[in-house]
Amino acid sequence: MMAGTRRVSTLLALAALLHGCGGATIVGPDALPPPRLPPSGVVVPAGAPDSAHVIDNERIWGLLAARPENEVFARTEVVKFLIDLEDARKLWLVQSTRWPVHYDFARRFLTGRAPVESHAAFNVREYRRADRRFICGSLVHYLDSDTWTFEMLSGDDLDGSRVAQAFEQIRAAVYFGGKLHYRPLSTLHEERIAGVRDRLDVITTDALVGNLRYQPLTPGIAYGVLRIVRGELDLATVRAQEILVTADVPDDLPMTMALITSRLQAPLAHVAILSANRGTPNMALRGAIDDARFAALDGQVVKLSVGPQEFSIAAAPQAEADAAWAAMRPAAAFAPRLDLRSRALVDMCDVGSAELGAVGAKAAQLGEVCRLGGEVHTPGGFVLPTTLYVDHLVRSRVETSIRSMLADPAFRGDRSVRATRLTALRDAIASAPIDPALLRQVRDRIALLRRTSGNDGRLIFRSSTNAEDLPGFNGAGLYESVVVAAGADDAAIAQAIRRVWASVWTLRGFEERDWFRIDHTAVAMAVLVQPFVPNAVANGVAITRNPFNEGRPAVFINVQAMGGSVTGARNDVPEQHLVYTYSEQLEDEILGRSTMTNGAPVMSTDEVERLARVLQSLHATLVPTYGASANAVDVEFLVGAPAGAAQRTITIVQARPYRVTYTDGQRYRPL
Repeated sequence: MMAGTRRVSTLLALAALLHGCGGATIVGPDALPPPRLPPSGVVVPAGAPDSAHVIDNERIWGLLAARPENEVFARTEVVKFLIDLEDARKLWLVQSTRWPVHYDFARRFLTGRAPVESHAAFNVREYRRADRRFICGSLVHYLDSDTWTFEMLSGDDLDGSRVAQAFEQIRAAVYFGGKLHYRPLSTLHEERIAGVRDRLDVITTDALVGNLRYQPLTPGIAYGVLRIVRGELDLATVRAQEILVTADVPDDLPMTMALITSRLQAPLAHVAILSANRGTPNMALRGAIDDARFAALDGQVVKLSVGPQEFSIAAAPQAEADAAWAAMRPAAAFAPRLDLRSRALVDMCDVGSAELGAVGAKAAQLGEVCRLGGEVHTPGGFVLPTTLYVDHLVRSRVETSIRSMLADPAFRGDRSVRATRLTALRDAIASAPIDPALLRQVRDRIALLRRTSGNDGRLIFRSSTNAEDLPGFNGAGLYESVVVAAGADDAAIAQAIRRVWASVWTLRGFEERDWFRIDHTAVAMAVLVQPFVPNAVANGVAITRNPFNEGRPAVFINVQAMGGSVTGARNDVPEQHLVYTYSEQLEDEILGRSTMTNGAPVMSTDEVERLARVLQSLHATLVPTYGASANAVDVEFLVGAPAGAAQRTITIVQARPYRVTYTDGQRYRPL
């Protein structure tokens, strides 16, 4: 820590506050941007000025600081700053609820000495050019750890000596200067400060994350019966009207009103993806399982509000909960598209969204990805259409028993009866003989696939129903996929097909479809047969929209070295990239490094940029087909390292609709 932090008297500090713009000339009102609308319910403190030149005490910080609803991390306070290099390096500490964007403040108050360009020109000059007029950044207070940081946009390429000079200037102007750290947000920042690290008290993002307590993943309001779960979650006991508080992050999650985990979650963990697509609130709070606020409400009907900065929970009337539950469910039954006109095996790259009813949503959307070509790679493969599943049910006479089962009041009314009947149904489907002619066709296509794939011969038979990966109904994890070893005989191949078919009737699959009023008799299973991606060294999940800030277009990438999970509930933390895409020059903000690699990058800068370009292409192609129920694409990928290849490969293995939920405040945060 640096000593000798400059202090000014309270009297001088208050004088600076009262003057607000510090004597800057104000331009004509027609040209001035108005203050941004604050988030709903957020009030600028009474008497707060537009800016100050020093922050001498906690009260002044409180008058200037914002609690933004679009920060990557929760429980933060932010004050934006500008250093005017053309005015003797005058420091402006900005009232950041009223003026959350550097450009707006500069245009409103700092145009007198020299013109402030258009917003687009400002962004290029003031964050990317050496001849900039301003040094722009943020002071952030992370409340959970009482950590103060100096931060700049991830793509800001200011040279290290000027970064250090700005850091020292601000450190001398704030009452917490002795505790101020510099937080590099990107590899670019690390490179720029390499020669001046001894002048900066550097703190890493990973160190900050280690001290976070509250993590909102899907914001929103939920009503439910609060249930504290100690130990491993038994999925069979979960009810849709519950709000669960768990000790760990579950690997899977049936339909529930909300999830609270006692351990921080990987941002794109399986349960986080499920919650986002269902629109059910999801949060982590360290130690939640023993938190007195939850213990006092265990077993009661509650209202949970998960916000971007804080959460609240309180007892709620049963009538309010009943109304909320009724509003969540679709008003009418939904029959997914079903096309039974063809029995021919079809190459995955020859299908697309138009064939969803015949090949299922997973295969149809991956087919759309395959059609893009260029830098976009898929494993390829072929599809057994939905007609063959229906043929199997008819041939084995299972179809009749399904209709009888669905009409039985005992099946509908008793969960234990339902579980028993569904198990018997799956056994019947999995044990009925498969059509020998179909088996020969599949075996021949597998032989061709193995000759052309270049992998070790292993295959995966993937579920692809017409009732999953849909806008408004994700269905992730409801059905089963089966790995088939190299050299598998006909019996193993037949069993894999039948197991995938039978998984239409899992208990959780049935109950989640039932909650969303999906017509079970219209659900059919196609089977997508694919080779394993050879030489895979990393696996990842990405979404094609910025989940934190609607006003700053980006893609969000989580990736982990093979052997670790990016979607599961293990303790290993994936590498995380928020890559901003609002200009041709991408900006990669690194939100964390993998715990499996001791901080070494899992993906190179070039690979992250290549993947970001692919994600942009997927977003532009697929999102317009989704309608209002989804605004992004959820993408799973593998990084491969073929022997002798000039560069590693990136292979897309799944693409499906995703819904990013924004709070009111995020709508008022354009770049």
